Amino acid sequence: MTVEHVSGRPTTYDKLHVLDEHFHSIESVYPTLAAGIDVLSGAIWTLGNFVEIIPADTIIEDFDLHFLVLENVSDDETYELVFFNVETEISRVRFAADNPAGNRITVSPIPLQTEIQMKNSQIQAKLASSGAAETVMISVIYHTY
Repeated sequence: MTVEHVSGRPTTYDKLHVLDEHFHSIESVYPTLAAGIDVLSGAIWTLGNFVEIIPADTIIEDFDLHFLVLENVSDDETYELVFFNVETEISRVRFAADNPAGNRITVSPIPLQTEIQMKNSQIQAKLASSGAAETVMISVIYHTY
């Protein structure tokens, strides 16, 4: 039996599922076998434009995001990255990163937890930073249900 839900507003079935049978798949990464996705900030502490992280109709089972992987940053700054299901906020993380003389950064995956998202959902992100027009390259780790 498949029961649909509205992202951010779990049904009673969803709550029981998590309490009784929280089984999910092994971890997956998006994008897989490809470079990460660049997200650009706006002015200082201003969110930039929406950037599509996971296109609609890509993950064909309900899923949740678990970790953010920073693949590169443009400068030594503090960053705030906001994730959206289309245009509804689903998670927000803050991190400081050090990019020594243009080399690639080495930061462990950052915990990121969302509620279960409906299959085929589009995930977007916006970035703000303590500097202007900064860029982070990211990928995400997720589970399906």
